[in-house]
Amino acid sequence: MSWLLTILVFLPTVGALAVMVAPQGVVKWVAAVFTGVTFLLSFWLYIGPLVHMGFLGPLNNTGGFGTVMSPAWMDASPWIHFTVGSLQLNIDYRLGADGLSIFMLILNAMLSFLAVIGSWHIDKRPREYMALLLILETGVMGVFCAFDLYLFWLFWEVELIPMFLLIAIWGGRRREYAAWKFVLYTIFGSAFMLGGIFLIYFMLGGQTGIYSASFAFLASHQVAGNLLVGGAAISAQLAIFLLLYLGFAIKIPMVPFHTWLPDAHTEAPTAVSVLLAGILLKMGAYGLIRICIDFAPAGAHLFALPLAILGAVNILYGAGCSLVQQDMKRLIAYSSVSHMGFVILGVAAAVGPGATNAAFKEAALTGAAIQMFSHGAITGMLFFCVGVLYEKAHIRDIDVFGGLQARMPRLTWIYTFAAMASLGLPGLSGFVAEYLIYTSVYAIYPAQTIVAASAMIITAGYLLWMIKRSFYGPLNPHWSGIADASILEMAPLVMLGVVVLIVGIYPGWLVDLLRPSLHQIIQNVNGSVAGLHR
Repeated sequence: MSWLLTILVFLPTVGALAVMVAPQGVVKWVAAVFTGVTFLLSFWLYIGPLVHMGFLGPLNNTGGFGTVMSPAWMDASPWIHFTVGSLQLNIDYRLGADGLSIFMLILNAMLSFLAVIGSWHIDKRPREYMALLLILETGVMGVFCAFDLYLFWLFWEVELIPMFLLIAIWGGRRREYAAWKFVLYTIFGSAFMLGGIFLIYFMLGGQTGIYSASFAFLASHQVAGNLLVGGAAISAQLAIFLLLYLGFAIKIPMVPFHTWLPDAHTEAPTAVSVLLAGILLKMGAYGLIRICIDFAPAGAHLFALPLAILGAVNILYGAGCSLVQQDMKRLIAYSSVSHMGFVILGVAAAVGPGATNAAFKEAALTGAAIQMFSHGAITGMLFFCVGVLYEKAHIRDIDVFGGLQARMPRLTWIYTFAAMASLGLPGLSGFVAEYLIYTSVYAIYPAQTIVAASAMIITAGYLLWMIKRSFYGPLNPHWSGIADASILEMAPLVMLGVVVLIVGIYPGWLVDLLRPSLHQIIQNVNGSVAGLHR
């Protein structure tokens, strides 16, 4: 069933075409069917290997989900091959899925389906809106499935167009400014990423005689030697890492490349904000783990300390900015900057010093990966909550509300639940990720961990402050007639809440899914670092 990956990537595009020719009255239903089927099919990526293992499950045989060298799912065929003089360009149509990508594919399929459900109220050009959501799903699916570096970059660029249009057409008052800012920042990072791809491809091809951009080849062969930059010698792996890293850092986003995110979130429609925070930011984190530290491990090791410092800065700065926001969407946007800092901190520890800390490094990288999944679900809940409130009140300023719990008990409880998950309450998914990161990173970077941990107080402050001022206390008479969330509006919130609760209570299934891939990455890093110090 290798063709399953191709179906998962391109079924949403077929859905986009179906939406464009469907009668106006069934457009939303067509989009829901295609995203729903894609969501259901994505589960087979996880269930299939378990069936192959006779339902023994990953607890007894963690190799079932594979690694980048030998993924559980692969769909590959020749695509572009030509030679001009000494130039060889070999690009294969290579889609794969191992533990690291499977859970992101499921998350993308789930949030895309919920984005359609959460956009049921859209009445401005719904046909084009739903078609663009479906094309966006294809682009992101392709990023997480691509097992060829050039194909990865191609899908990375595909998602730009639908996201730009979704913000620019259906966004708020400053939608064009926010859309152009998003595109310009991303293209700037993509240019450096492409430079890193060219550098690793041609240098490795020149050193091995094999020109290949497949992930398995890049993970098993490392670029050696130095480059002359401005008359100074710099490690080739460090140069490759920095070029690739800049493209991913902008998407994560990392300070100081984060300023596009609050603008894009503030102006984007609710469902687009959900996808932006829940999935698009994870593309940068996924690239950092999958590509930067797996294909340039020695370069990542050389940059580990600055990366740890930047991760701590992200956590503290994002939390501090959230504390002073009046707009609920901007508050959640800056909280995403803070929470993605945990991913950066975990990655820094995974490539940091200390050969004897292999177990801590793997735990840190596991925490970073779980944070990607957890943040996607939790932030999706928060943005859906803000969207429901905005649809009824047409305003998002915290100060104008008060006592809404009396009129909106359902929304109050689910919003409070999402806030508790975001601040890391035990029993919910946010706690699992942050606990793994804090306890493991402390063994490698104690100072940065202490600085980052201080942000927990700020995080609790801005989330509890927002909930208290908006929903509790005396009811503001202006909102005495506001209606509570409907059953349709509650559906995405409840579904995401169940996911957050399941991961929080029993994260073992997610850890077992990730373990083979992350263990291979840590072994690759340790082997390269050992060679670096010989």
